Amino acid sequence: MLIAIGCDAYDNPPLQPLAGAENDAATIFEHLAAKNWGEYDQAQSKLLLSPTMAELRSTIEAALFSGPPIEELTFFFAGHGGVKDNGYFLCLKDTDVGRMSLNALSMPQLFGWITEAKIRHTNLIIDACHAGGVVHDIGVLLNPNVIGKAGSLAISILAAAGSDEYAGESDGTGHCTSALMSCLKGETPVQTTRPSFDLVEVGQVVSRLMHGTGQSPVCWGINLFGISQLAKNPRFSGGSAHISETFPGLASDGAGNEHIRAASDAIWEQYLSLTREFDAERFLDVVQPVCANLEEEPAVASAFIMGLAATFGARIAATGDHFDVARLRSACAVALLPMAVSSTHCADAIMQLSKGIVASIGEGTDQLLADFTESTYALLSKDGGIADFYFLPLRLMSILGWLGAAVHIQTMSGESTAVIAPKAAGLVRLIMAHYSNSIVPVSDEMTPFYVSFATAADVLGCEEEMESISGLLLRILHQRGGRIAGPGLNGEDALRFLTAVADGRCDDFRNILANPTSLLPAVLLVMDRSGLACIADGAMKGFDHVNINIFVPTDFSTFGAGLIEDGTNFSFNIGHTVFSVRDLVAEWSKIEAHLSADTTLASPAVQISSVLASLLRPDRVAWFLVAGQAARPS
Repeated sequence: MLIAIGCDAYDNPPLQPLAGAENDAATIFEHLAAKNWGEYDQAQSKLLLSPTMAELRSTIEAALFSGPPIEELTFFFAGHGGVKDNGYFLCLKDTDVGRMSLNALSMPQLFGWITEAKIRHTNLIIDACHAGGVVHDIGVLLNPNVIGKAGSLAISILAAAGSDEYAGESDGTGHCTSALMSCLKGETPVQTTRPSFDLVEVGQVVSRLMHGTGQSPVCWGINLFGISQLAKNPRFSGGSAHISETFPGLASDGAGNEHIRAASDAIWEQYLSLTREFDAERFLDVVQPVCANLEEEPAVASAFIMGLAATFGARIAATGDHFDVARLRSACAVALLPMAVSSTHCADAIMQLSKGIVASIGEGTDQLLADFTESTYALLSKDGGIADFYFLPLRLMSILGWLGAAVHIQTMSGESTAVIAPKAAGLVRLIMAHYSNSIVPVSDEMTPFYVSFATAADVLGCEEEMESISGLLLRILHQRGGRIAGPGLNGEDALRFLTAVADGRCDDFRNILANPTSLLPAVLLVMDRSGLACIADGAMKGFDHVNINIFVPTDFSTFGAGLIEDGTNFSFNIGHTVFSVRDLVAEWSKIEAHLSADTTLASPAVQISSVLASLLRPDRVAWFLVAGQAARPS
């Protein structure tokens, strides 16, 4: 359903008449409803020109509450708007600015109607002054005391101007609406891969088009039930198609949607926290239980996850951290991992997400390369200080791991690495040129990142850098007798570890050490595969009595879980069960046989999301990457 409102006429000063608001509403209505570019029911949809508050209220009552449940509502308003008493109001023909609570439309009132109507998704487009005030009031709008249970709320918002900006019009049309129509008509490209447009992705393009105009459109929202279906995409590369093809099997009254609604408050909380660094594990702890409840409705699960990927990704992208966007998309792929084998919907969603992950890693690589041209200290933390002695090595290995992951994704997808590999290799060489002294083993959570990079080094053309990194890790591990911190240390424990290392008193802090360790066997196996077994073997005596472990899950479809319940720990004690690299390699051949027995690894979607799971939850390692490496002779 489409409700398009344009208000040019105003009865009460200081609200002055406008010249383009009615034109804007009519243009939107004609494109989306009359010409059917939005697949909105023209009979149900409403065009209101300069209505009073009473006229709007009666129209809303009839449209939202007298018919069947509404899947998609697009609410467009052009006219005057403003903030009063910490709330945002849309001004109608009879609005009196002294009594706006009576004859202007407040956001809590609008959202109350939307919530009561249990609309699956709402697109809210406001081409009015100070429209960004809607965004700033979101905490109020989601207050259950204002609108009731927030669980039915899934919304995308495009506001034409910031909360302190005016929305301009010229030649009978609003500037924001003009930019929006350019996207909807295909004059300005948005994307070509789906038959429908999502308001968030369109809003991002509108914001770019209007950069430097004095208006800063604000666009954000959560799509809990899939990517929103704002309009048909005239540039869809698959030819003519119905919008509904974006969401096979998705229905607003499906049982699965109740599971999504039940978690919506927690999801909103996650969304609103994205002004800080994205916490992938916290995000997974919220969305994975929802996906588990949707196991019998995989189409709903995939639509749910793709909606979150679009809206969360857009909000994170606004911070400029492309690697965080990659982490978000990776978390979305990992959430679908348990259904990757049984559902083509979920497998296809993972593969689509993986393309976005590679793109984000590529953009992040470009940004880091640009940062290096400005300063060789670009990778140091802003606060600096002693924390970098612990967290900088983690940061460096994380970057290397994500670069490796991009190569693995392309390879597993059967796509070329010709674009990502050269610039990734360039970044690796800059890291080694300026930060090689910080390639230090500090935590066992470095293991999955090291494995991801080391097993992609040949495709990257970074064999020399990989051998140098392996040698640096082995040397420091040897100096410390294989002692390394356990994963996930907080700042206080990280300082304790650094102090213990400096004083040579690691054994006094055994509670924060990794016992057993997975990094040491990873380094030894990679060096063996690189033809450096003789060097690694010479260090084995220094690891006497060190416990090492290689964990392999029974089924890699469980690899993204917070706790993997079924699997095998292959544990060894150097100097007791293994004495040389050759002994470890002999045991490794048995582990390789164990890995080859897991039929789920035949799926590229499972392989890709398992690699991503190891980088997001770095207490596990995608050992099958090592199993795929052929050993070079020493």
